[in-house]
Amino acid sequence: MYILSVLPAQGATDPNLTRGVYLKALEGVTRHSLEVATDNIIKGHSNLEHGFMPSPPELRRECERVMKPINDSARYVREVDQARVEAKGRKHSSPVDATKNRDILAVNIDHGTWTTTGKRTFPDGSLWEAKTGTVYGPVNHAFKQAGAA
Repeated sequence: MYILSVLPAQGATDPNLTRGVYLKALEGVTRHSLEVATDNIIKGHSNLEHGFMPSPPELRRECERVMKPINDSARYVREVDQARVEAKGRKHSSPVDATKNRDILAVNIDHGTWTTTGKRTFPDGSLWEAKTGTVYGPVNHAFKQAGAA
């Protein structure tokens, strides 16, 4: 704040009143943001369109502009942490067993074989499981109907 006093004031004012207004406007502002905003104003890298000492609201806006990326990053971290806590509380659904009611047709079939010839060699509706390299036949409808009866 002391550095800003080298800039000319916009009008004659009571120093005690001015100090109180600035303190009120800068309430809750970090020292870092005030220092960076002050440097930006003096170097001409601010949004101010004049060479006078900024008014209390202008200085507050400059401090908030400096802190925006930091506050956005902190908000993002809080949201991610909250999402993690919420995700821990949820029950995970069990994976669906797509191999249920299917006969094993082949084992140790790699991806290249499955994509080039396997789809034509095995019946329509066959399933290749990448983790085990196993090819399962189409769903056994007779077993499904017997199980449903």
